[in-house]
Amino acid sequence: MLVWVILHKKRGDTVDYTISLTNKCNLKCSYCYERHLNTEYGSLSDETRNKIADYINARGDADTVYLFGGEPLLYKDNVKYYCTTVKANRFVITTNGTLLDEGFIKWCADRKNIIINMSHDGIKCTERGADVAVLDANLKILLKYQPRTLVQLVYTEETLPDLYDNIMYLKGLGVQKVSAVLDSFLVPADIDSFGDMLREQWEKVAAIPDLFVFELESKKNSIRKNEHPLCEICKKKVFINWDGSFYPCVQFQNRAEFRCGDIFTGMEAEKARQAHPDYPIRSERCDGCEIAEYCRNSCACRKMATTGTLRDISDAACMEEQVHILTALEILAKERGKKL
Repeated sequence: MLVWVILHKKRGDTVDYTISLTNKCNLKCSYCYERHLNTEYGSLSDETRNKIADYINARGDADTVYLFGGEPLLYKDNVKYYCTTVKANRFVITTNGTLLDEGFIKWCADRKNIIINMSHDGIKCTERGADVAVLDANLKILLKYQPRTLVQLVYTEETLPDLYDNIMYLKGLGVQKVSAVLDSFLVPADIDSFGDMLREQWEKVAAIPDLFVFELESKKNSIRKNEHPLCEICKKKVFINWDGSFYPCVQFQNRAEFRCGDIFTGMEAEKARQAHPDYPIRSERCDGCEIAEYCRNSCACRKMATTGTLRDISDAACMEEQVHILTALEILAKERGKKL
């Protein structure tokens, strides 16, 4: 029994859980983080699936449960199991969209607290090897039931010049909310020209009317509220691997030094916290930067994803963050000007 965990939980505290149903996928995206982790491929056993649900319910602190992969819809029965068994405020399913069907989408929509986030890179999707016609058709069905679906795209150095056009393509399909993130493993051939292109494209994206752009909205909110929360190992977020092991987030899966227990023995994160005091620090390159106060490059997952370390982020990720900050500051300045 895991009821004892409740005694160690402060009243009012909540945790976001990410459950990796599998790290298998039916696509082979060039920028997929799983392909760079060199980890064993597998999926939940029935015993592990059930024990994960028991563990989260025993803690009684779940806010959002993210159902993740790989491609979680390879195991729709397990998705439905968690959505009907685990006690949480909401569930977010992140899918590549190829396996969606109207029956499943309606099943989720009928339950009100289940959100589907879908990946779609826009006009060509060449980096994903996906059939755009299939994605478009499934996205239109999804938008019929969840008009505010967040559609997530990844851009590479090759597709960056088409970022605005790809986002406009999605908007033309009826998308109201979009997230656009840089390929974590990108190493620009020329950092200066790359930065110029980033700035140009994000300025155009920021000017698109009636569109929620996650990166810009979240950056504006953090600037307004002056909120810059630091990462803490398995305090507010826990990644549960398909084998039942706990890690701080997806980028740390199967790294023994970051393992924080499992569903069989419970949470054991203190050792990892003591071993990695640099986990929450801002990237070393931020020292002396005049916009560092707005920077999110203390995110351990982002640091690990882009450089494989806890002390720095990549040149490309740094440049992207600068562009997001500058663009958000310009938007806020214009908004203040209108109010005056």
